[in-house]
Amino acid sequence: MSCAGSYYLDFFYTIFTHLMTINQIKLFATCAKGLEDILATELLALGGSEIKAGEGGVSFKGDLALVYKANICLRTAVRVLFFLAEAPVDSDEALYEFASSIDWSNYMTPDHTLMVDSNVRDSNLTHSQFTSQKIKDAICDQFVEKDGRRPSVDKENPLVKINFHLSNNHGVISLDSSGDSLHKRGYRPKQWKAPLNEALAAGLIQLAGWNSSLTFWDPMCGSGTLPIEAATLATARAPGLTRKKFGFQGWVDFEQSLFIDIRNQIRNQVQIIPDLKVIGSDLRGDSLRACKDNAGAAGVGHLIDFHKEDFEKIKPVAGSTGILFLNPPYGIRLDQEEGVADVYRLIASVAKSRFPGWKLAVMTGYVHALNEMKLTPQKTIRLFNGAIPCKLYLFDL
Repeated sequence: MSCAGSYYLDFFYTIFTHLMTINQIKLFATCAKGLEDILATELLALGGSEIKAGEGGVSFKGDLALVYKANICLRTAVRVLFFLAEAPVDSDEALYEFASSIDWSNYMTPDHTLMVDSNVRDSNLTHSQFTSQKIKDAICDQFVEKDGRRPSVDKENPLVKINFHLSNNHGVISLDSSGDSLHKRGYRPKQWKAPLNEALAAGLIQLAGWNSSLTFWDPMCGSGTLPIEAATLATARAPGLTRKKFGFQGWVDFEQSLFIDIRNQIRNQVQIIPDLKVIGSDLRGDSLRACKDNAGAAGVGHLIDFHKEDFEKIKPVAGSTGILFLNPPYGIRLDQEEGVADVYRLIASVAKSRFPGWKLAVMTGYVHALNEMKLTPQKTIRLFNGAIPCKLYLFDL
């Protein structure tokens, strides 16, 4: 190729790259600590750019379509935040000025309802409720000055949810494109005691390396979160397909036709896995009824074998291989240490004696778990279940 031809190729590539980045939005997806790399992989698969995993989340860039896709498709994210501005904030006056510097008419009108959610740490301003109020005042004052009217506050169901993060006197204001936490898939009207967060459950399954060629069995399934998330993962059923509402649907620039097209495309990607084997068993009949209701609402009720069975009596089908996946009682979560040690000894005994060749995954916040199980994990991953520090132990049996 001639030098001129090479020059023009480079020129057009530069122009194309520039055009592709003009409408790129700075975004941040939050997640449970320990799931950042899984979330980053999800974002890469969705087409995100400049992906960078941090603590408790992943920053990335994309267009408005990616905002919609991320909210529908991300399994491990809790929220997707749409970056607006950042600035030093060391006083209430600086905060008010910072919030006032944003042209809020780009995102809402006086007819919109709003809510401000603040997270404050290691800064001069120490009260999240105060910072939320200050930002709300700045927004309302701006609309009163321009339009003579102000938006109302709705803490339960706002059309526009604003996120403020302040750390070491550095403030970031974002729009919360998700609204309710993304772990609320919309399929769990019924739940059992100490439920495992859906987004965390999806991350645990991926961290364990399970795939649909292996049997997945949760023999202490509770409200069925782990089997349900396994079935939706295996069939590429996006978790947001069962959600009725996202935060971005209240924005002034919400493109409903684009959203509907994207959601339909994602729905059409659901796969059929003929030999999928996902099992959830429990000794409590009321728990199993909730499991079946939840799985049906998630669209995977026909894919999961939920049945009543005592853990002490479980055994695999001859010749099968798979993973036993348990989130047993921690003691601290259910306010009872008594009897917890016995549970972990039983898990180890049953798994080791009856499931040779299988894998065992145990997610727990019980600090004495390994001592009681007397098994050596091939891998240990540190995580959090809410505020509870936990570990995911992976064993080869």
